[in-house]
Amino acid sequence: MLLERKKLTFIILTLLNIADPKPTRKGQASNAEIFRAAARLMVKKGYGGTSISDIAQAVGMTKAGLYHHIAGKQDLLFQILQHAHDEMERLVIEPAKQMGDPEHRLIEITRRHVRGILDGGLEFTLLYRERHHLDDAQQETIALRTRAYLALVGATLEELAMEGKLRDLDIQIGTIHLLKTISGIADWYPMFSEINEDHLVEQTVNFGLSAVLKR
Repeated sequence: MLLERKKLTFIILTLLNIADPKPTRKGQASNAEIFRAAARLMVKKGYGGTSISDIAQAVGMTKAGLYHHIAGKQDLLFQILQHAHDEMERLVIEPAKQMGDPEHRLIEITRRHVRGILDGGLEFTLLYRERHHLDDAQQETIALRTRAYLALVGATLEELAMEGKLRDLDIQIGTIHLLKTISGIADWYPMFSEINEDHLVEQTVNFGLSAVLKR
């Protein structure tokens, strides 16, 4: 009788999506895997159209298992955007800061940013436009990190201007144009995926340099 009661309890909990069965490989998904799956869904279906159940199913977890990683959908969106900025700092910003020559730094920023978009997932860039769903404090955190990146690129253009290499342009506007050109790749590249990625990276570097440097 006790065994039957235990079996019945397990069945009820499973139906309520509370019980965690023995985890599969997907059930042990890393945060990065969860972030990518959630970002892909939110880009495809919209933030409002994506449920926690959708995300849990995509990574082979129960909702209860997913809530071990997140506090809710808004928290998940914030974590995803924080993760994207963490990767940007690791792959782009910190290496670029080690470069003394501003022209080489600008080349490296562009090259690494484009490569990060292609390798890290277009969905992380596309999801940035959903940040208005965050609360004010979360939005400010993301905005501060964005401004720090803008400041790095702007300072690089300032150095190029002092060296007499920069075209006659507004540095703030030039900075925004450069980064919008790079991030815009996430919008159009899926329609032109026959373009070789290495070629795309180098052509974007050439385009950016020709837009801001005197030749």
